[in-house]
Amino acid sequence: AVKAKLLIFILGHFMKTICIFAGASKGRSPIFCNEAFRIGQMIGARNHKIIYGGGRTGMMGAFADGALASGASVTGIIPEFLDKHEVAHKDVTELIITNTMHERKSAMYKDTSDFVLLPGGLGSLDETMEVLTWCQLGLLKARVHIFDFDGYWQPMQAMLSHIAEQGFMHSTNLEYVIWAKTADALVDNLFEYD
Repeated sequence: AVKAKLLIFILGHFMKTICIFAGASKGRSPIFCNEAFRIGQMIGARNHKIIYGGGRTGMMGAFADGALASGASVTGIIPEFLDKHEVAHKDVTELIITNTMHERKSAMYKDTSDFVLLPGGLGSLDETMEVLTWCQLGLLKARVHIFDFDGYWQPMQAMLSHIAEQGFMHSTNLEYVIWAKTADALVDNLFEYD
């Protein structure tokens, strides 16, 4: 029993918890979901803990399907009101239903070492801004990996630079933000310290 607890402690110490933010929509081009699926496969093959918003549609669902196809354990966290609309991904390894969006976010952020932002809408943007704020305030110690596929997140990168240039944020607060234009670069950056 002691050996099993020690092994769990050691594995937990070296295992990343990776939280994915991605849109519940597919976007205008099928290539977005194709890339999300591929990133899911690539991250899933590394056997780290994967957490995401629990949806079965759009970029979110494509990522989860890719991770599951690679044999990964995937935890989806979704609020009850979205589950009632049958948007939850019932094939994930674990599906956690929360009462509120705030509980969902809190559960997603807990113990996360790395956040990955794929293309998405207001929900993905909201989650990312909150994580960046929490990192700035020292409430989280994590890296934020932004998949800037086809320049999708360039306006956000310009906005963050502008905020720092205007003195409303220290530029050091962007040191934990890692930008990648390709899936390969994203995964290389994510596992740089493995």
